[in-house]
Formats: sequence, structure tokens, C-alpha cells
Amino acid sequence: MKKLLFILLCLPFIGFGQNPNYSEDIAPIIYNKCLQCHHSEGLSPLSLETYADAVGNAGMIQHVTSSGEMPPWPPDTLYQNYAFQNTLTIDEITKITDWILNGSPLGDTSLLPPLPDFSNNLQLGVPDLELQIPTYSSNATANSDDYVCFSIPTGLLQDRKIRAIEVIPGNLQTVHHVLVSIDPFPNNSIVTTPNCMGPQGSMIYSYAPGALPLVYPESNNNTFGVNLPSNSSISLAMHYPEGSFGQIDSTKVKFYFYPQNTVIREISNEFLINEGLFGIPFYLPPHQITEITGSYGPTTQDYSLMSIFPHMHLLGKDLICYAVTPSNDTINLIKINNWDFEWQGSYFFKKFLKIPSGSIIYARGNYDNTISSSNPNPSLVQSGFNTEDEMFVFVFQFLPYQLGDEDIFIDSSMNFTNIDHNTTSNSNHKVLKIIDFLGRDIPKPNPNIPYFIIYDDGIIEKRIIID
Repeated sequence: MKKLLFILLCLPFIGFGQNPNYSEDIAPIIYNKCLQCHHSEGLSPLSLETYADAVGNAGMIQHVTSSGEMPPWPPDTLYQNYAFQNTLTIDEITKITDWILNGSPLGDTSLLPPLPDFSNNLQLGVPDLELQIPTYSSNATANSDDYVCFSIPTGLLQDRKIRAIEVIPGNLQTVHHVLVSIDPFPNNSIVTTPNCMGPQGSMIYSYAPGALPLVYPESNNNTFGVNLPSNSSISLAMHYPEGSFGQIDSTKVKFYFYPQNTVIREISNEFLINEGLFGIPFYLPPHQITEITGSYGPTTQDYSLMSIFPHMHLLGKDLICYAVTPSNDTINLIKINNWDFEWQGSYFFKKFLKIPSGSIIYARGNYDNTISSSNPNPSLVQSGFNTEDEMFVFVFQFLPYQLGDEDIFIDSSMNFTNIDHNTTSNSNHKVLKIIDFLGRDIPKPNPNIPYFIIYDDGIIEKRIIID
């Protein structure tokens, strides 16, 4: 019998059904996108672990998800997309709204997904090196945060090559973020630096609630990583939020190394745009919004860009960063429309971005030094390292370009470049996976049963083979 293939949908997919219920549709969204912070031991005081929690806060959930306020993801995703992107799709937002409008039905509880485990279990196995800060009591007050850095000697007797990094917060309710860097001034004992606003030395990883471990990408012909020198020290820049005074923390960082003889392409970490700190300072007059600009280049060779880390302080309002090539093409890097110092981190591109030789990287940002609830008495502010100062910094992770870098996925768990299901009708996008109606991976579609093909550019096709 002749088989016919029907493509039912070839657009960004919106909705598997019109009557979503909690067990099958809403719980998976909350578990995957919200519970990193909103669980009983999490950073947020509001728990969303149960159906009762979700129903009791349904109006709030609908508002913050439809407005884009939650989950917090500062970069503008219409400008650039990233690996590990913690955002809601249109389909997910629509499901939440439809669920609430239809009376928030529970559904079949036997179909509930397992509740995520937020204990400090290792995700990557036994580490090769584990460092832990001294037991620390937060000095944050009811109105101010606590920033402190711990530089911890590694004790390594020889250089090692980092394959992966994982941060395990000692107190999930207290640790807001952690910046991990290689200290340029190593010591033989732990050094504690109070009022430390940012990474000391070359930053290699940033943690915020829900962050995944950093596993450096690999491809058939390339292994990427960072060299960790012998006798080095690792700095952990800790952020404890206001209201956490007296909370105890003992955060750990775990390192996983390549075998000693592994040849890696080393990722560099550089403050390519660093206005006001090591040159002419900038000033932000009171009662006005001031624009600060910076640039780097022209680049002296082709580079492959892996991530970008923008940094401002409390007066930051918005920022944008992009590269312009010698042929006058623009490469979007990052745009944040509403800067929030409480939510910042390093953003990894989905694939390496090629920055051609001769390109110039531009950045501009606005600082709001007008009267507000957080700034009732504006005064002159200048650039500097202290909390009351300001910064305009962009840290980049990159390496010299090699042919094919732009096809390598940064998130190794999404590296499907070698998968070929031979089912895509568009040669410009690649198949990530094939799933059934329940979201389960299927190796091969069955006749007369609808299935879905998910591509790397966000397109989802609904298909059925008529037998």
C-alpha cells in the first residue's frame, strides 16, 4: 500500500491541545522553568511545588509569565538567542493562560512528572578537584546585599585542563549568584575580600539559581576547555541578597579535568570592553540619564566567540553590544532592555559566533541617576570598583577561529550536529529530535500516528504517515 506523508504544520509550534490541565501541561512548565527558585528550600519565599501552590497563585503566575517578568532572563531574545536560555515559549505562555481561563483543572495526577530534586547531588559524577569556601554568615541587611570574594588555593602540582565546572550552593535560599575566576594573585591560604563586586582575574563560570554545570563543547575534531595552572587559586565572588543576614553558607565549586595528555583549544576570557576602570573615568551627573559607550578593535584575526558577560552596577538602565565586520555586516551579541543588577550572568551563544578579522565591537549603555525609590538622593557617581561606583564592562570568552567553528553547539547536551534523520525538507535547518504527543523521543515514526519534528531553529513540524 502506498504511504503518504502529510506535513500538518510547519511553523513555530503553538499548543498541543486547547484544554490544558495541571498534571500534563502546567506542572512540566513550572518544574522546568520556575522551581529552580520557587521551591521550599529555594531562593524565593514563594513555593510553587504543588497544585495548590499553583492554583493559589494563578493570577500572579499568569501576569508575570505573560509580561515576561518571569522567569528572569535579561537578554532580549528577539536580538540574540543563547544556549541554556531560561525563557517561556509562546506555546507555554498560552497554555498557562488557557489553563487559568478554563478553571485550572488538575487532570490525571498519575501523569504528573517527577518533582525535581534540588538536593546537592552531583550532576557530573565524582569531581577531580573540589574547593569549598569557609563557613560564612551573610552580612546582608534588610536593605543592602552582601558581596564577598573567597580566593582558595587549588593545591595542584601540575597544570590541568578543565572539562567542566559545577557550583553547588551551600544554602540555596541565600546564594544569589557566584562568579568563578582564576585569581591572578594566588596564595597558599584562603583569602577573604569583603565588598567584592565582581570576579577577581579571568572569569570562567557564573552561577545563578537554576544554572546548569558548564561542560565545554566538543566536536569530532575539537576539544575545548581552559588551562588551570599549577599552584593557582580559584576566586568565588559571592552575592548574598538583602534580608539574608545571619544565613550560613558553605558553597563548593567542582572541577572536572580532561586526561593529562588531552590536546585542547583553550578558551580565553578577556575584559575587551572595560570603560572607566583602567583609563579615563566616566561620571554620571545627578538628575539625568547618561549614555556611556565603549569599543574594541579592529580585531587582528578571525575569532570564535563563545559567551558574553555584561556588567553594570545599580544605576544601569539598558545596554547593547554588537560587532561590525569590515564588510559592514552587523553581528548581534547582546541587548538588555531593562538592566537589573540582581539578575546578571554570562550568556553562552547557541553556537560559536565567527567575528571576522578587522571587526570592531561596539557597546553602549544608559545609566539612570534620577530620583527613584532606590535612589532618593541622586549624587555624582563615577566609575570604580566599589558598590557605590559604576562599571561598564563586557567580558568575552573566545578563541582563534577555525573552519567549522560556527557549526559547533556550545551546549554539549544539545549537540545534534551528527544526527541525520533524513526527514527535514529544509536544508537550512537540522533535526534535533522526533517526539510523540507526550514529548517522548521516538527512533522512528509509526504509520497513522501523528508525531513532531523539532529543528534547531525553533521550527516544529507536525506530521503523519498515512498507510
